Amino acid sequence: MNKKNIYMIQPNYLYGKSAHLPYAAGTVTAYAFKDADVDANYSLEKIQFLREDPDECVQAATDPFIIGFSTYVWNFEYNTILAKKFKEAYPNCIILFGGHHVTPVGALLEQYSFIDIVVHGEGEEPFRQVLLSYIDESELCDIPNISFRQNGTIRNTPFKEYSSCDYPSPYLEGCFDSFFEDYPDLSFELMFETNRGCAFNCSYCDWGSLRTKIRCFPLERVFREFDWACKHKIDFFGCADANFGILARDEKIIDRLIELKENTGYPKKFQASYAKNNSEKIFNIGKKLDENDMNKGVTLALQTLSPEASKNVGRTNVSMGHYTELMSLYNAANIPTYTELILGLPGETYRSFADGLNMLIKAGQHHSIYVHNCEWLPCSTMGSREYVEKFGIGITKIPLNQPHMESPKDKEIPEYSQIVTKTCSMDHDMWIKTSLLSYAVQCFHHMNLLQYFAIYLHDELNMEYVDFYERLLVFIGSHPDSVCGRVFADIKCRLQGVIEGTGGLVCYDDEFGDISWPFEEHAFLKIVRELDRFYDEIRVFLSSFAMPTDLLEDLLLYQRNIIKRVNHKGNEFCLEYNLHEYFASKFKGTGTKLVKRSNIISIRDTEPITYWEDYARRVVWYGRKESKNIYTSCVTVKELNDV
Repeated sequence: MNKKNIYMIQPNYLYGKSAHLPYAAGTVTAYAFKDADVDANYSLEKIQFLREDPDECVQAATDPFIIGFSTYVWNFEYNTILAKKFKEAYPNCIILFGGHHVTPVGALLEQYSFIDIVVHGEGEEPFRQVLLSYIDESELCDIPNISFRQNGTIRNTPFKEYSSCDYPSPYLEGCFDSFFEDYPDLSFELMFETNRGCAFNCSYCDWGSLRTKIRCFPLERVFREFDWACKHKIDFFGCADANFGILARDEKIIDRLIELKENTGYPKKFQASYAKNNSEKIFNIGKKLDENDMNKGVTLALQTLSPEASKNVGRTNVSMGHYTELMSLYNAANIPTYTELILGLPGETYRSFADGLNMLIKAGQHHSIYVHNCEWLPCSTMGSREYVEKFGIGITKIPLNQPHMESPKDKEIPEYSQIVTKTCSMDHDMWIKTSLLSYAVQCFHHMNLLQYFAIYLHDELNMEYVDFYERLLVFIGSHPDSVCGRVFADIKCRLQGVIEGTGGLVCYDDEFGDISWPFEEHAFLKIVRELDRFYDEIRVFLSSFAMPTDLLEDLLLYQRNIIKRVNHKGNEFCLEYNLHEYFASKFKGTGTKLVKRSNIISIRDTEPITYWEDYARRVVWYGRKESKNIYTSCVTVKELNDV
């Protein structure tokens, strides 16, 4: 019997030589082929995970019957172009779209005549039933959660929420085994689920629009997937759960990963989206990961501190009191954390966002804040026309807002993001102003270029953190020929380009490698490239504050030398104040007083980085969440009395 050929398409970009395994396409395939009738009547010809030339893909295919596309923001344009080419070459083939970027009901079918079926929500069971319907010629209208054409009319079937989560694993079913032989030059990243569902209903998130109860995968399956990944020497494990750490069993999962690293050397690193109501469980998880050098940072996600914006997006945060306690706990244990905010939520203003940044830093978040631009997602609550009209949402289409991707190649099909740049509470000018402040805080504070000055001025002279960075931006604007003046003028110009529809939110710079950089990271790299000139120029700004001259000189010397550089094996310098002890205590929450105490700081880097591209990748991209851009463990202090 001739089997019908199936092709599954889930293309993604490479990040250097690293590729994501196409988990979604593999999952629906593994489930479908567990059905004996599907297995007897269909042949899986290929799961495509790279952005291959569309014409070559079509030419290489053999009589495709169904072509399934897993679609999200980073591959939507590619998928539609490839699907159209398949339909032109094989008019009778069935084009099926699923994934998070599939618009509600049948809108995608109205827009693209070459798409035949759309699956909404989870795809395993609908995909299996679609395949079976072409065996027994049953009606598509009996399959829940799909849209399709029938006699020229678009039909939408009723929505069904699935309660089972005992699906077969694409890893254990061998869906990806051939990849490791076929692509020996690539390193693959594991994406896995331990549960599905999200109990929250944030309007900007397309998880929130589903708001399904949490269902758990069997631990036996999860652990066997880990074994598979370790066998294939996969360094990075990423957890796709919406709220990892929310369940008691999640600590057992971490214990298993640590055990595997001890026995096999893998995984090297683990990353998850942690539950927003951060708890003792998550602290214990972070502590264990940090002790075993597996931590990519614990998320303390707030998204906004504006009560009005929180109400508008349906989010409830932990109290600032609890957040401060959490920061004290993590800082005392020296566990890296990062706090996420979203810029562009309805109800947010420049002032509320600035005050939010200030509150976070005052609460002890000196380690890392990531400010994400609000992205309009069609399957989120924010994606509805009613929500857009109610909150005056203005959307700007820009090149894909995805940092650390390889630069586009010739004939590359561009992808796009739709960014919220205007709301009922924030016009375009305010969006630019707020963006500039967020980049300044991320670059100068959380990437440490002026962090120690800001901490000193706050703790000793009662200057609010945000006041310091607002004054810094005024200084930068009045010194356009300075290092930071040129850098931030470029950022402002790029932001204006976003509003005008001519630019994006990442940039490329050959000096730092063939990848895209978010503006705050690129700003840091450009400034570090001229670090001595930067500190010479910024002295004028820093000397405007009422601090003793000898302390100003000490702070400049310490701040200048603590930043990691290229081709720099370290330094030795004398200070009049106990700055290293003073700032270390600030991060630990122990409160050592600043006193005059002559001391010698020695920095010895035994593995200095020799190339800017390597520095950008290892220190900024890979190391940002762990503060790899400053010297820490290789710093020693001797009081002059001890010398």
